[in-house]
Amino acid sequence: MATAKDRNGLTEEQFLRLYDVTKYFRPSVTVDAILHDVAKSGGKILLIKRGGHPFIGDWAFPGGFVEENEDCETAVARELFEETGVKDMALSQLVTVSTPGRDPRWRNITVVFAARIKDGVNAAGGDDASDAKVFDFTYERRDDLAVMRFFADGVDEFSVKVKLAFDKCGLVDINKSEVIERGALAFDHAKIICFLTEKMRGEK
Repeated sequence: MATAKDRNGLTEEQFLRLYDVTKYFRPSVTVDAILHDVAKSGGKILLIKRGGHPFIGDWAFPGGFVEENEDCETAVARELFEETGVKDMALSQLVTVSTPGRDPRWRNITVVFAARIKDGVNAAGGDDASDAKVFDFTYERRDDLAVMRFFADGVDEFSVKVKLAFDKCGLVDINKSEVIERGALAFDHAKIICFLTEKMRGEK
């Protein structure tokens, strides 16, 4: 059987040898872990306090960059352990978020994983996280406005407001939703929590 060639007369071997990896824009890939116990009106969620820029001192999901020879599943388990000390969680992909401008550093696409939080989970800030806490939060829908309040150790820490948009499947459209009040929640993580909560509301 003859070796297949493309319109330029190149075999696959020749094509790959000449391929220019800089031809297309190359965004970075990150992973985020949501450990939660979410119901219709809120629930619990594990957050880390960011120890470096951007959003230093604000709260975020445990996560970070996928390394060169690492798959996303390995990366999210590694980042979760490095930043919180939590391991052996049954993490599964929740959503991929690719909104341009979601990270002020660069065009970062994140793959978000979720798992049910275990009772009495013992989390402590590590690596580039200065702290880790399980927050209680309330969730209220006022038409297309989602209002969340976050509590830690019984203390009212901060509030978040998101103007929601929905896609054709009835899920929160993270790209088109807008954070009106960010509180102390970093990046677009408020929109991702809304995505998760609304998904859980629809499944119950």
